[in-house]
Amino acid sequence: MMIIPIPDANDSLTEVELGGVTFFLRASWNSEAGLWTLSIENAGNEVIVAGIAVVPDTPLLARFRHLAVPAGELVALAADARDVVTRGALPGAEVTLIYLDAAEAAHGTI
Repeated sequence: MMIIPIPDANDSLTEVELGGVTFFLRASWNSEAGLWTLSIENAGNEVIVAGIAVVPDTPLLARFRHLAVPAGELVALAADARDVVTRGALPGAEVTLIYLDAAEAAHGTI
């Protein structure tokens, strides 16, 4: 399991190595909808998928396996039973974005 810190900014781009492959994760706050979205780019900054709603305790990549997304799974873990991830929750670590490698995701390890 790997924790991916999200900067306290409405839009950020973070370079991460997931499953031995370099990706760029863009976290964007949508103030009109009141939610965070996530986009994934490859090492060449080509968008693989954009606009994934960050929902607590839900696999974020499962619907996108037909694309060149990381082999594991991204999950926004919330310690409480919240339904939404507020603006301050992700950068403030009330909700933690984690990456489970393929083996951990297959076994549901968190």
